[in-house]
Amino acid sequence: MKSLDNDISGKLYDYKNEKGDIAILGGTFNPIHNGHLAMAEAAYSEYKVPVVLMPNKSTYYKQNDSLTDDTERLEMVRLASLEREFLMYSDMEIIRGGVTHTVDTIRYLKSVNPDRRVYFIIGGDSLEWIDRWVEAEELLSSMTVLSAVRGETDKERSNALIRELKIKIHSSDIRLIDMKAVDVSSTDIRRRAAQGESIKGLVPEIIEEYIIRKNLYRGVNV
Repeated sequence: MKSLDNDISGKLYDYKNEKGDIAILGGTFNPIHNGHLAMAEAAYSEYKVPVVLMPNKSTYYKQNDSLTDDTERLEMVRLASLEREFLMYSDMEIIRGGVTHTVDTIRYLKSVNPDRRVYFIIGGDSLEWIDRWVEAEELLSSMTVLSAVRGETDKERSNALIRELKIKIHSSDIRLIDMKAVDVSSTDIRRRAAQGESIKGLVPEIIEEYIIRKNLYRGVNV
């Protein structure tokens, strides 16, 4: 496969000038994997807006995790974006630094263009506690949440949570998107890489090559 590392800009989202609707998929991306990309593809298939991969520097609920260097995680996200037309990536939260709160990102994007619709993609499990995110009422009133579900059991539970959230925060807009089941986690990928096991099929080939070439996660206590 041809190396894309020399393309230093890739598909960087120009958040200061771009004003159209977008969908954001945030996370530590340590590393980004096929499960993340399946969520992004499901959102794009239904809403046809660019999906911006947005790695964070740190989160208030994962402060004790040992993160791979910011530049490495950002580079893997950039590489993943190059292989899919609908994907872009953003360095906004990494540049901002410190503990990341989603509400700060949404506030900024709305300040650039108040009419912008921002979709925010989450896994179905996040619905269990999204009402406890920082400034949850403002957050859920200023963006449309797209919750990825897999199968009827997941959909039934998610719909029940959405009804509860709607009672608590009337202006919330939470919608379900169906995605194919992808049994993969960043923790398992780090464990496999640390032990020298194969991660083929769990991440895009270009990410697999990058992890191997950079010797990421080898010897890391996951």
